[in-house]
Amino acid sequence: MKRFSLLSFIAVIAATLITAPAKAAETSLTALKPYSIQYKVVHDGDEVGTASRKLTELTNGQWQIAMESDISYYFLSDERKESSRFEVQDGQVFPIVYQRLAETSLRSDRNIVQNFDWDNMIEQGSYQGDQWTQPLKPGYLDQLTQMLLIREHLLTQKPIPAIDISYRGSIRHHEFKVLGQETIQTDKGPVETAKVQLNETKRERQTNFWFALEHDMLPMQVQRIKEGEEQAKLIAVDW
Repeated sequence: MKRFSLLSFIAVIAATLITAPAKAAETSLTALKPYSIQYKVVHDGDEVGTASRKLTELTNGQWQIAMESDISYYFLSDERKESSRFEVQDGQVFPIVYQRLAETSLRSDRNIVQNFDWDNMIEQGSYQGDQWTQPLKPGYLDQLTQMLLIREHLLTQKPIPAIDISYRGSIRHHEFKVLGQETIQTDKGPVETAKVQLNETKRERQTNFWFALEHDMLPMQVQRIKEGEEQAKLIAVDW
């Protein structure tokens, strides 16, 4: 089961890395810049897959972050495609549509769709055949856009606020802590980073993030620890 839990790591990691959007210049966020990152996925010192992340501006003024991953570990495999389309108004992020398409060995129907109707303050979603409707509140984000505020606050040197994300019909409250500065090793050489940590005590899970100080606070590395053991790590190889 611990081997299998590695396959769900990408979905969460994907859910934790992103940048910012904007509707117009006056509403732009500092972190709003198109980018593309390639990662390797490492487990117990072995490369078990690859991942990529890309932020693009759409023709209608909205933005989209897309994540793709492909990992293989012994007889287990997992391929995922995630995307979040969103916009910014008055410096605040508003997700519009989040979806995840997954093909995972030993599991089926892992797809998620979330639609955010900010005019009526309602979210509708579906997962594994179940559907939900729940009220929205300003500040709610999805799996991908939650890291927008972290990068924005790191870039503007402001305290990172607590973030509420909508996930599979419920709201999760995340609080992040800046641990300090650390140099990490990548295939392109050493990178100076800011290390940020998320502890989910109820789920016995910890996630560490390393954001590049000289590369717009892009996420260079992400580590997932569960029940005291490292599940896997994403390490940037090109950006």
